[in-house]
Amino acid sequence: MGALPAPAVTFFSSRGPSKASPGILKPDITGPGMNILAAWSPSESHTEFSDGGVGLSFFVESGTSMSTPHLNGIAALIKSLHPDWSPAAIKSSIMTTSDAVDRTGVPLKDEQYRLATFYAMGAGYVNPALAFDPA
Repeated sequence: MGALPAPAVTFFSSRGPSKASPGILKPDITGPGMNILAAWSPSESHTEFSDGGVGLSFFVESGTSMSTPHLNGIAALIKSLHPDWSPAAIKSSIMTTSDAVDRTGVPLKDEQYRLATFYAMGAGYVNPALAFDPA
């Protein structure tokens, strides 16, 4: 937490274009997906990661399973603010307001500190505050 540069495109992120459909650029957008504090089910308590054999109800995870809920939540919040917007309008608001720079104003990089291209990050890193009211 608090490490610079942030955000950055992780090494395990998919890169575009799609080999199955070369005319389709993926990813569309980049979101938080590395070192996310995630809830764990009590049936998946993973006592091996805790002190004294007591199960944890949360753990730090990474991957699309962490990024997807963030972006879905942002889309749901946009829909609640703009109930008349279509899925395409919601996607557009997310993509057209994304950031191509990190929090210091420097272009986004990957974990090797190389410039992240649109093949790595799509439109950029999601910016929920701007996406809610893209004006």
